[in-house]
Amino acid sequence: MQSKQYKIKDLLRKNGIDGAIVSSPENFHYVTGFSSHQHTVSRQPAFSCTVMTALDSEKSHVIAMDFEVPALKEKMHDFVVKKYDTWVGVREWSEIISLVENERHGTFESSMDVLVKTVKELGLGNKKIGIELDFLPFNYYSTLKEKLPEVDFVNISDLFILCRSVKTAEEIEMFRTLTQVQDEALSHACQFVKIGASEKKVAYEFRNHVMASGICTPSSWSTFNTGIDSSRLCLPCDRVIEDGDTFKFDGGVNAEFDFYTTDASRTWIVGNAHPAIFELKDRLYEGQRRMIEAARPGLPINELFHIGFDYVSEKYSCYRRGHLGHSISMGPQTAEAPFINANETRPLEEGMILCVEVPCYIKDKGGFNIEDMILITSQGCEVLTYRTPHYL
Repeated sequence: MQSKQYKIKDLLRKNGIDGAIVSSPENFHYVTGFSSHQHTVSRQPAFSCTVMTALDSEKSHVIAMDFEVPALKEKMHDFVVKKYDTWVGVREWSEIISLVENERHGTFESSMDVLVKTVKELGLGNKKIGIELDFLPFNYYSTLKEKLPEVDFVNISDLFILCRSVKTAEEIEMFRTLTQVQDEALSHACQFVKIGASEKKVAYEFRNHVMASGICTPSSWSTFNTGIDSSRLCLPCDRVIEDGDTFKFDGGVNAEFDFYTTDASRTWIVGNAHPAIFELKDRLYEGQRRMIEAARPGLPINELFHIGFDYVSEKYSCYRRGHLGHSISMGPQTAEAPFINANETRPLEEGMILCVEVPCYIKDKGGFNIEDMILITSQGCEVLTYRTPHYL
């Protein structure tokens, strides 16, 4: 994907920050457009990072292990790619042929060594540098402060979330692709939502259909729950659908090394449920539809919340809910700021992708989540998860 470092650099300048060290696998991908393999697998900041200044004219530096650098250099033409030493032991062909080891340099440079040198090389050794304190382990942060005592480190984790809340055209197309795969798999799986079918059976059909796409993978946290399971957070089990059950799906798909993820929900009533269950679902669904119809650029997010919440609570005075949706971009977390709650005054912006949800859970009985992903457009919004029905 394309680098979005220009968005981060702009926010650095606006906040008076001279540079940044980008350490998390997701934001490494965000600023470079590429993933670092072991960095992603192990989620350790020492494996890879990007060091940038706030200046658009200054190339950003990528630091990665010697084993990976050749592959990254083939892709990252707009970055300075640097290696640190590992014990992987890649040898020269001439050494294998001659059985004689080539002369090696006597120093072993760790990723921290190269990082410190790069910070100083870019003139940031006594400047204000943004770091991801929401990601960095305490020991790593302590070492940074010890090695770079004159640097003023500030937390910019929230700046990345702010950046990621408004999508580029390329990101929007990524979400179109992911939601199509998710919807087609869920539309397939919902055919198995019948009396006698198990939660695991429906989950199996969804997951297999997603994997067959060859595009993405099912989110490991996706839930398929029936009856009392739909009123609580739990993974699919052998519980079978009974007459009158609510069957709830809440989950999505992941773009693997591209990190983007989806989140949507459907709850279906199976068989002959109590009339109050049907009435509750209709009210929740209508509340969510009212929110979607109202969503447009400039609408304060707390007003969007009240459109749904007030409609449901007008009939059900017991209704309680902290938020009715959230932004979404790259994992591992699914829900990101801004949240659709009573305190968020930020206005909706064109290019935002939000998960609009109106849930209600009834202890020991069952539960609902009515959730769709929407794209805020210039005129209103577009529902991205439109292919799977809310009613069977």
